[in-house]
Amino acid sequence: MSAPTVAVRRLLPALCLTAALPLAMSACAASRPAAEMPSSTEQAVATGQTVAEPAAPTQPAPLPPRPSCNAEAAKSSLIGKTADAATVERARTAAGGHTVRVLKPGQMITKEYLDGRVNVHVDERNVIVDVGCG
Repeated sequence: MSAPTVAVRRLLPALCLTAALPLAMSACAASRPAAEMPSSTEQAVATGQTVAEPAAPTQPAPLPPRPSCNAEAAKSSLIGKTADAATVERARTAAGGHTVRVLKPGQMITKEYLDGRVNVHVDERNVIVDVGCG
């Protein structure tokens, strides 16, 4: 090995320790209590900046109305009909829902309840046997 490489290897631990020492010492320093620290208003006055008044709290916006579903309104005119795209859309609009799904016998479905969802139940021949909400 060359002489400069050996010298650098010998000095490297000392340089690392020297660089880490101030960081370690600052961790031991005590912090000032909050009462002694200037507020943002005091800092702004000291630097000559203008102080903005805090915004007044506002009332939250009202929630939009929840979509509702009335399956009874759709049942009478749709049970016994074939569940084609137009009939399923009529079920959604008649029940007042925002979404619709067709449920076939034995089909796996999610069990979460959605108030504005119309469920159109069909048999093996794709004939509507029931209309529900959820």
